[in-house]
Parts: sequence; structure tokens; C-alpha cells
Amino acid sequence: MPSNRLLIFSPTAFHPAGHQQSYLTGLGDALARRGMEVHVHGLAGSVRYPASIVPHMVGKDTGSGFRSEYRERWGPLGDVVWGTARLTRQLRLLNALEHVHDALGGPPLLFETFEYLSLAAHLSRAPRAHRRFCIFHDTHFNLTHASPLAGAYKLLARPFARHILRSVDRCFVHASGMRENLLENLDPGQGCADKVEVLPYGAPHPDTLTSVDRATARAGLGLQTQRKLALAFGTLRADKCFRLVFEALARRPEWELLIAGPEGDVSYRELQALIEQTRVRERVHLFPGFVPMEEHPRFFWAADAVLNLYDESIRHESGTAHLARAFLRPIIAGGPPDLHRYVQETGAGWSVAPLTAGRLAEVLGQAARLGEAERREMEQRIHAAAVERSWDAVASRVVTALGPGGDFPSRTSVSGQAVHSQ
Repeated sequence: MPSNRLLIFSPTAFHPAGHQQSYLTGLGDALARRGMEVHVHGLAGSVRYPASIVPHMVGKDTGSGFRSEYRERWGPLGDVVWGTARLTRQLRLLNALEHVHDALGGPPLLFETFEYLSLAAHLSRAPRAHRRFCIFHDTHFNLTHASPLAGAYKLLARPFARHILRSVDRCFVHASGMRENLLENLDPGQGCADKVEVLPYGAPHPDTLTSVDRATARAGLGLQTQRKLALAFGTLRADKCFRLVFEALARRPEWELLIAGPEGDVSYRELQALIEQTRVRERVHLFPGFVPMEEHPRFFWAADAVLNLYDESIRHESGTAHLARAFLRPIIAGGPPDLHRYVQETGAGWSVAPLTAGRLAEVLGQAARLGEAERREMEQRIHAAAVERSWDAVASRVVTALGPGGDFPSRTSVSGQAVHSQ
């Protein structure tokens, strides 16, 4: 077996939702450029990856099942039904993982996303004959979440997440504040502190992209506006402060808003109701549905700034905030301390603190008044941050973490061959 093989577990990697396509494509391609043989294991879906990433899909493509759909059908019990279905799917996927892992010769495993209860159970019974790594994209295990059910689940998941932390060789988080929060929640005795590493959330190097002027990008989206345009990109979630955004937009007539992404625990029907209540319908443009990677550029090139606002209790990173770097777009950030710290350290945008509609309106005014010389200086700062945190830089850190001799003697050699289980 090649000593440079890596198997990545990512349940929704092949589903048209969430961050997985851009995250795994960026990381996987960069690892492949360093000689790694990258395999990805997940539930069958329609998303495809570059030839440098070997797919291993399980089951049949049954669609993504958005949380908003469960809520509309089941009401208050929708989150419970959705969560139960998610747990069941991941248990089946983890059972299939053992087959794929053995067929590949037992390489190191990276758990990129996962459900806590099922992964903890898997790690309890799986023999530890290989190295295991995981990424915590969210480190808040308490009751301060967008819904009481979400908070209850995260609190319930705390001991299972603690078991995961103790069962892996290295755990990655995306910012220093996330690391502090994870250890405070799961490891107050600091027994696992040495295995928790800050790994930047990567994005494409800006010099690898073909620039498109704003007018051309907007025309491609059917937008003819001469106003400033803010972009809210990604899955619709209750913690993204949409009401606050619309209230601030109502105070800034020089701005329009572009919203693109799939439904999560918020539906476009709910957004439409908020838009009507705040009377901004003529200045909000909705592009519902998952946006594949090849379509990212037309949205980011069309924007003057990218909104990254979350409830202040949130402790995760925004993939959209980092993707904005690749297109040299400034961000307007609010909520998680690490987002504020990122803006302060890089000068890649503006912070909204306190997180109120009034303060956001003030920041939108500042962004609208940005002169050409100031804009060029900001783009230079964003470019520097993008180079430092590019996928190539992230992949170098992962390769270092894997270290020499990254796997164990192989029983079977399978070179670049996909495994598909029904």
C-alpha cells in the first residue's frame, strides 16, 4: 500500500448542500499536489470531485433532506425527525467505512464531518491499528444555540464529543478561540490540549482565479443594479441573523442584497416573510438552491462585500468568510470572536460590534464610502491573508501532522480504485 494514502470520512461529501464540496476539493487537490493519494467516503449523491480525489459512495442517492423540509412537514418535531434520520444514515455509513478502510489497506483516517453519537460508538469498537484525525468545525457544546432542540442535542453530545477527542491522534479546529472553547467544553483538565491544533480554513489562491469585473458578473446573474451589492452566501440557518440584515438594509438605500444557497433550518418562504415585513423586497435578490463550485465566481465577483453575521453565542468559523479571500472581497463580520479577530488581524473587512441593525447599517455606510485607493489597499491586505491561508498552506500543515510512515503494513494494495457499496 502507498505510504501516502489518506481516507477522508465525510457523510455528505457527495450531497448538494453545505461546505463539503469546496472544502474537500480544496484540501484534497492540495494534498494530491503533495503526493498524497486522497480517498473520500460518504453517502451517495450527485456531487462530483476532481480526478485527484477517489470517491467511495455508499447506498443510493436519496436526496439531501433539508431541515427546513422536516420542519414544514413535522412542525416542532421536525428537528428530532431530521436528527434521527441523520444518525441512522451515519451509523450505516460507519459500518461501510470498515469495508472501505480494509480494502485500502488501513490508511490514516480523517473524520472531516460527523455526527457525534455514531462516531463515538464507532471509535469505541473499531480497533486502533491506524492513525485517526478529526476536524471540529463547531466547538460549542452547550445550550446557547439557535433552537432549544439544537442546544439540547449539543449538550447531550458533549460526552460523546469528549470520547472522540480522546480517541483520535490529532484534532483540528479553525481558529484559536475555537480551540479554547473546545478544551473548555470537552477537556477542562487540559489532558488533550497537546493534540488540538489550529488549522486555518483554506481557500483557493487568488492568483489562480480569472478575475471578472462587477458589471459583467452582475449581468450574468440578470442584475442591472448600480447600487452597492452585499452577498449572503451558503446554507440558510437560523443563526445567520437574517432579520437583523434586512432591518439594516432598510436603512441603507444605497445597498442591495444577494442571497444564494440551499435551505437549512430556515426556508426561503420564511425569508420572504421577513423581506416583506422589513419592506426591502425590491432590493433583495434570491438564488435558492445549492451553488456548485464552478458557479461560485459569478456570485462573489458580483459583490462589493460579503456578509458573515452569526449569533454572538456561535463558536465556529465561516467558510464563506474565507472563500471571499479568493475573490479579494472584503467581509462584514459579526458574532463569533474568531471572526472579529480575523478581521482585526488581517484588515480584510469590517467588524459589526455590537451586533445590532443600527451598527450594521453604520458599517454598510462605511463600506459604501470606501474610496478607490482604500479599496486597493484592502485588496492587498486580503491577498496577503489569502496566500498565508491558501489550501496549499493548509495541506502542508496536514501533511506535517500525518508525519512520516503515515500508515501500517497493508494486507491488500488498492491503487486509486473506487469502492461503491450498496
